[in-house]
Amino acid sequence: MRNQPPAASAAAPKAALQSQHVSDVMRRDFITISRGESLLEALQLMRLARLRHLTIESEGVLVGILSYRDLQDELLARLDPGARLQGVPGPGGAVAVEHLTGSPYSIAPDATLAEAAARLERLRVGCLPVVEQGEQGLRVVGLLTEMDLLRAAYGTS
Repeated sequence: MRNQPPAASAAAPKAALQSQHVSDVMRRDFITISRGESLLEALQLMRLARLRHLTIESEGVLVGILSYRDLQDELLARLDPGARLQGVPGPGGAVAVEHLTGSPYSIAPDATLAEAAARLERLRVGCLPVVEQGEQGLRVVGLLTEMDLLRAAYGTS
């Protein structure tokens, strides 16, 4: 039998998520890559900066998001000898934009954290780019991760 917290203790985190907005807790400092970055460059950047998600932009407009899991899956597939026989380039030759999650799910800065949490859960993703409409398309103004929501709900830093 698992230990379950008392029902009353769930009220405080829930209230925190309903009263705060995405803009209150989103990460404003994030790293973006361009369409031409290789998968190996993206992997090195993720490891160096200890990130699990990179947004991909073209001329300041969001075109996709690359997750660490997507990157791992693609790099492992490229190491398969069968893929090499079929002419698939090695990991160094693959370009990140070919493997991004195109038309990524996103959220507005004025959405509540409860809305963001529901969206992350429903979509089964760990990160949402926070976007505002720009002249050319969606412009990334921040990132919201599962950890950001946990920190907001439970007051950890």
